[in-house]
Amino acid sequence: MSEIKIVSIDIDGTLINDERQIPLDVKSAVQQAFAQDVKVVITTGRPLPGVRNILDELGIVGSEQYVITHNGGLMQTADGSQILFHAALDLAEYKEINTFMREQKTYIQAEDQFAAYTTNRLIHRWASFENSLVNLPLHIVNNDNDLEHVEIIKGIANAESDDLDKVQANVPTSISDKMSVIRSTANNLEFINKDASKGNALEALAKALNVDIKNTMAIGDQENDYSMIERAGLG
Repeated sequence: MSEIKIVSIDIDGTLINDERQIPLDVKSAVQQAFAQDVKVVITTGRPLPGVRNILDELGIVGSEQYVITHNGGLMQTADGSQILFHAALDLAEYKEINTFMREQKTYIQAEDQFAAYTTNRLIHRWASFENSLVNLPLHIVNNDNDLEHVEIIKGIANAESDDLDKVQANVPTSISDKMSVIRSTANNLEFINKDASKGNALEALAKALNVDIKNTMAIGDQENDYSMIERAGLG
């Protein structure tokens, strides 16, 4: 087996348990990896503010450690000082998503690095839960044009899981052909740039660190983890 130099690991259902805590054996494994000069990279759908406490708890800090956020839409140093990979939606794409969601009567918000934005006046309970969980402030805007100067890394729809199943099944090819449409939890449906994936971000990091992709490992358990598991040398 090739020597592992980078371990890319998902958070929810993988790194943390049902009590949203990092088990002691996981912490120990991370410390052992550090001792062997292995990069442990938190790879998640969350934004950086939503993983800061986890990074701090594990000691993944500074400008020589890395984190992949927004399901691969952004890859940066753990201290946020340098962005090594990013892939965003343009405003026209987000407008198309928002129009579709209005037709589906489903809540949607846009996210950049540090905040969320919505034209909805009624905030879905799952959106409120998600924003609180990931420490993301929410701004209500009058219309999509107010997002002209926002770099939209992803659009995220929130609903009850059964309702979201129907919405996902109804996504038109005019959207799915241009963007990736993925579920990271039962209660959210995400729209991201076609080039944004955990797999692409992992590959970009390996290239930046001059590590062969066969010397990487990926660990995750959701649909949004498939790309990195397929791309990594060991998944």
